[in-house]
Amino acid sequence: MSIYYRTRDGQADYEFSFERQASGEWRAYILDQPSYRGRPADSHSTHRLTDDHGRKYVCWNTPITSAEGLKNVVAKWCDSTQDYVKYGTKF
Repeated sequence: MSIYYRTRDGQADYEFSFERQASGEWRAYILDQPSYRGRPADSHSTHRLTDDHGRKYVCWNTPITSAEGLKNVVAKWCDSTQDYVKYGTKF
């Protein structure tokens, strides 16, 4: 299922594919997002991981067990990413 999110400042749009894994956990694969505009785009700085097929997804520190929970994570990640791009704020 495709999910769209507009950042709380209204300046950026993101698109995700929410996918349930065999383990029952959920992942938000990043389909579209703004550029990092010169900021480092490595996995650690951006809190993104890459699966075995080269697809990027949102990195989170605890298992996400529902699509609704994933929506909350994605909102936090997008807004934190927007702050990182605009101000260099780490998250």
